[in-house]
Amino acid sequence: MIVKIIRPHTAFVLRKQNLYPRFASFCISVLISFIFLGCNNPFQPEVEFTPRLNVYAVLFADTYGVYIRVTSVEKSPFDVQQPVHGAFVTLKFTDHPLLRWTFHDTTTVIDGDSVSFYYLPNDIIPGEDYTLSVEREGYLTATASATVPFSYVTIPDLDTYIALQDTNQLKFGINFNVNVSNLSSAAFVQVFVECRGLDDAGKFHAAFFNVLPVDSLNPFTEVETTTLPVAVDTTLYKEAFILAKKYTATLKVSHIYADIIVTQIDDNLYRFFITSNRTLNPLAMRTDKIVFSDIFDHAGTGIVAGASVDTTRIFLF
Repeated sequence: MIVKIIRPHTAFVLRKQNLYPRFASFCISVLISFIFLGCNNPFQPEVEFTPRLNVYAVLFADTYGVYIRVTSVEKSPFDVQQPVHGAFVTLKFTDHPLLRWTFHDTTTVIDGDSVSFYYLPNDIIPGEDYTLSVEREGYLTATASATVPFSYVTIPDLDTYIALQDTNQLKFGINFNVNVSNLSSAAFVQVFVECRGLDDAGKFHAAFFNVLPVDSLNPFTEVETTTLPVAVDTTLYKEAFILAKKYTATLKVSHIYADIIVTQIDDNLYRFFITSNRTLNPLAMRTDKIVFSDIFDHAGTGIVAGASVDTTRIFLF
């Protein structure tokens, strides 16, 4: 039995950079006069600060409910970024501008902390191009567009399915292809052996064993075709399968599954991910500029992107 599961999206973390003006050197007399003036006058930046919005939104395919964060761009690195309330936030199909939905300004408590966001109880349709707009008095209007990649169920062939069930059949390894959308710029695949069940007291238990490790700094592969090859290490899978068997042996009722998780992201999110994570890799070329979405017409900053996360669960035992 093969089941497709839509998992809740994963939060992404924004990093922000501020630009600072450099001041030229002046002759000694002018410099001295500035020093004396500085004793009686507060510092005034040479460039007038224009309030701008920082918007973070990732639209996940086949997911009900959209959450976005809206804050203000800091004037200096010492300013505390505060959520912006009272904004008029809308989402619409780019090709059908008359049909649009309005977000709700929401504040809730999660793990004891107050969290503010804008929420839209709406489905995100794969393959659609959306336009997000944020309007707030005192700020420039921020507008951005993103295309949501299609999502697919991964169905292995019969030989792969048999190999997943019976490790004695693993003579040539576990190899299969996953389908990806031509609307995505990058994707990565995860494979887990999952076991779950109930003990004698009726308490639920679950365990996951990763059999396809990925690079934590950059797990993505750039999408050039509509399929990605996947090769699972035979030894790693056998070890995980043995551990799953031992785990379920202690349970009264149990099942073992193979989970294939495919994550796809559009070009907006991929460019942001690559540039914001370069500084974490000492071997990568350093860049001082994070590539945000090509959005807002310089009216703001942030990321508006499309993504899909799909899990195909294959029943083994």
